Amino acid sequence: MKRLVPVLLLAGTLAACSAAENSQTTRADDSAAQMFESADAPASDAKGAGKQDQAEKVKVSLPQLAYSYSLGYLLPGDRLASVQDAHRRLCEDMGPARCQLLAFERDDSQDKSGDALTKLRVVTSEAHRFSDALGKVAGDAGGRATGTKVATDDVSKQIVDTKARIAQRELLVARLTEVLRTRSGKVSELVEAERSVASAQEELDQAKGWLSELQGRVAMSDFEIRYSAIAPATNSGSVAGQLTEAGQGSFASFLIGVRALLTLAIYLLPWVLLAIPVVLLVRRKRAKPAEAA
Repeated sequence: MKRLVPVLLLAGTLAACSAAENSQTTRADDSAAQMFESADAPASDAKGAGKQDQAEKVKVSLPQLAYSYSLGYLLPGDRLASVQDAHRRLCEDMGPARCQLLAFERDDSQDKSGDALTKLRVVTSEAHRFSDALGKVAGDAGGRATGTKVATDDVSKQIVDTKARIAQRELLVARLTEVLRTRSGKVSELVEAERSVASAQEELDQAKGWLSELQGRVAMSDFEIRYSAIAPATNSGSVAGQLTEAGQGSFASFLIGVRALLTLAIYLLPWVLLAIPVVLLVRRKRAKPAEAA
């Protein structure tokens, strides 16, 4: 283990030196840039303010945004299945590189009164047009949108931090591997050193996987589409349509009244139970003077 300690200390020292070297390189680059700007300042002044503005342009990095769409549609019960299938075909026609089906749920035995769900992943550059196409299909089938929500998640910092972590782990793995290759010692010491390399390599693989997931979230937008079914559409101007609407309204009012009465009875029942003994006691007291008379 005495020989292993220098190896581990060397690994930590190399990592610290790497960070210091990066910091020194950055400062050196900044100093060189300042010297370059100072040397070119007179020439830039001589050529005019236009070229000076071009030299002073600052790089602007666009934020890395992950989009998530949540859509809801209310459809006639006899059209729900066809609309959901049409949405799935829209995704399939785009191909797996541009659209991917993640979930497709529907109970065909109750599709006239139940709900359905579709989850998709669409390339971000076409997500807005795809959302409009979904709405058009639902509208053509006599449905309407019940809700539209677009959420964004800025993952710029996570991507930058993950890339920096990957660079550090790659450097650490390379240096530990080189030290292990040129190091001689006991078998136990070599095994411990190999474990350190394996641990660093595992962290590197995890960071690469997380970076791929973040980049995938930016490149592809998630869609969650919910379908709610209503009764088949009827002509509200016809006598049958008006009678149907009146019957539905009357039944709904009846249920509301029954619920109100039951709620009132539940609240009053304990008080009635408490009042019954009191009423009986009062009647008994009034009955005694009458009997005595």
